[in-house]
Amino acid sequence: MTRRRKIQIGSVATALVLLLTGTAIGGWWTANRYRTDLEYSYRRSLSDLGDYVSSLETTLTKAIYTNTATQQSGIAARLMRDSSGAKAALSALPLKGDEFDNMSKFISQVGDFSTSLSGKINAGGKISADEYEQIQSLGNYATKLRQGLSQVQDELTAGNVTIGETESLVKGLRASQPVFSDRLESVAKDFEDYPKLIYDGPFSDHIGQQKPKLIDGKEGIKQGNAQLLAAKFLKVDQSKLTHTTDNEGGLPTYNFMYGDIRVSITKAGGVPVRLLNPRNITNDKLDYQASLKKAKEFLESRGFTGMKESYYFMHDGKCTINFAYDIKGTVYYPDLIKVSVAMDNGEIVEMDATGYVMNHTNRAVPKVALTKAEAQKFVSPYLTVKEGKLAIIPTPGLNEVTTYEFLCESKDKKKEQVLVYIDANKGFERDILILLFSDNGVLTQ
Repeated sequence: MTRRRKIQIGSVATALVLLLTGTAIGGWWTANRYRTDLEYSYRRSLSDLGDYVSSLETTLTKAIYTNTATQQSGIAARLMRDSSGAKAALSALPLKGDEFDNMSKFISQVGDFSTSLSGKINAGGKISADEYEQIQSLGNYATKLRQGLSQVQDELTAGNVTIGETESLVKGLRASQPVFSDRLESVAKDFEDYPKLIYDGPFSDHIGQQKPKLIDGKEGIKQGNAQLLAAKFLKVDQSKLTHTTDNEGGLPTYNFMYGDIRVSITKAGGVPVRLLNPRNITNDKLDYQASLKKAKEFLESRGFTGMKESYYFMHDGKCTINFAYDIKGTVYYPDLIKVSVAMDNGEIVEMDATGYVMNHTNRAVPKVALTKAEAQKFVSPYLTVKEGKLAIIPTPGLNEVTTYEFLCESKDKKKEQVLVYIDANKGFERDILILLFSDNGVLTQ
């Protein structure tokens, strides 16, 4: 064999090896990508399942405290929605055999039970004491399941579980699956709810969806005048501000920068509506009470009077407090201002008065058909009323309704703090919120 022939054969062999190697690598890469995509799909489904189960837990707790047909029907509808979502998320997980029968059965039982109660309520019946006990039992099981799912999510978040291990980790959940008695098996099928999680005060989801009432009919102002108002709001020299891109849409504003600080002034009426100072915040020195004092002083000095604090949350060195307009003991939750205080030196680093600008008008004490004592009779007997007052809240359709807000405490061992809103004219429950207390603040669920 000639030397040239040997070189040709060697070249062909090398090319073949490279081709096979490339094919193998390509196949491995494709398979690995498929496996990774499938893994992330599992994790998304697991996260969705945890969210739905958490929603079921909250709604089942609220169901114990409902006492009128209107609210009970709404609770049932929410449970049905969440139950369907939980079943869809569960079906997307890599589950085999009968390992997860109890978990699937629990989700179905919540739905079926709520459906049967809904039919009973619509027929004019009332929830019995035994059925309230069953609701409480379902809520306890939801808590156990939510805790088990939360532990798995913590493992994933901490990075203790690598790609390919989610399936085996999920299977470890079977120890936390609820086991139901024969008594509950007769009341099972689809029922669900996706309850409201409100982090910045009650009823805030409506903000920004309607015409701004505070500046309705007010004349537009020029950019120069708006810049002067922005400087006055920040208490700095006007020449230090620069004009940036404006906002249009439902609430048109002029926007200005003072270094890294951004402030927005409404084009009609010239009202300061937003402030953002993204500076780094060092060690926390102020507590909630000191932060609240700073926030109140800020609002008063900027012309926002009559504001009453409600809920707050401390995070990343900031204490964020929600204020609602309050006049003569009636609180107007749509008129919302959110203020964030830097806990290192008390500086105001954020303000959002969108809710106030969108909803505030000349408020007067509303006329009601029921007295507070009459409205209190519609509160669930499973709650002890601690105090009550008139409160204006928005409906999902962005209308305002007058209610009595009752701060209550549950009579069970949990001693949960619950806000119940009774329609002040028609006498039914408009909403129920569970207060969540922690070292970082007070929020509602």
